[in-house]
Amino acid sequence: MPSDSSRPRPRGGRSYFRATTVAILFILAAAIAVLFIADVTYIDAESMAKELRDANVWDAFFLSLITSIITAILCVVVAIPAGYALSRYRFRGMIVLDVLIDALIVLPVLVIGISLLVAWRQGADSSIPLMGKFFVWLGNVFIYKVPGIILAQFFCSVSYGVRVMQATFDELDPRAEQVAMTLGCSRAGAFWRVALPMARHGIIAAAVLCWARAVGLFGPVQIIGGAVAGKTDVLSVSIFKEISVGQLKPALALSIIMIVMAFIVLLALKTFSRSSLFGSGAGR
Repeated sequence: MPSDSSRPRPRGGRSYFRATTVAILFILAAAIAVLFIADVTYIDAESMAKELRDANVWDAFFLSLITSIITAILCVVVAIPAGYALSRYRFRGMIVLDVLIDALIVLPVLVIGISLLVAWRQGADSSIPLMGKFFVWLGNVFIYKVPGIILAQFFCSVSYGVRVMQATFDELDPRAEQVAMTLGCSRAGAFWRVALPMARHGIIAAAVLCWARAVGLFGPVQIIGGAVAGKTDVLSVSIFKEISVGQLKPALALSIIMIVMAFIVLLALKTFSRSSLFGSGAGR
């Protein structure tokens, strides 16, 4: 007979692996909570009330919220077909497309903002009259205007949405679409009726990720939007301007407004989706 030491241990015993992973999760959550608690306990009510009474702060708040939501919608509209194409099709030059998509993730956002500004100036100074007039018109629409803020946010966020949607479609079994096509659906019909509904959690995740990326930008937004108080000044740029002149408490008050906004949006989306935004585990 085998000795007691050679017998397998019962699965009902204490799981040190489970305890370790849960402990790491709680430590990480506690560290994040400490950051927010430090913000709230440092700021005084007078400084917070002063910022809340400032009309420019509310202009920046609503501009941040509106532009980031529009950006998230535009990113998802582009990310769904782009992510689907990267997931389902293979063709020459695919590696070039992959590199270009990832470039917007790897590059510093300031580089993206400068590149947008230089692209416009190069086009406006073009020796081709029609092209020059077109880019001058684009400048009148985007440069130092609200659409320019959305443009900067879009280019800094869209690649995240594309990668989320590509991963989402990679996880979906393409045979479901093939079955739909054998039953009479076109490729487009199979996409709209089968793949897209199955990718709904990925769409929500892509929207949240793009929105989070957009709402926190300040470098490219400042370059393209101009950060004009009351017109193109968003909260992230306002925070940077305050902290750059050593005004910690006003910057912190604006930061708390952004934290509250982020929590409200995330909780609303979490409630609406009834599951984890980036997976199904938390929703069980």
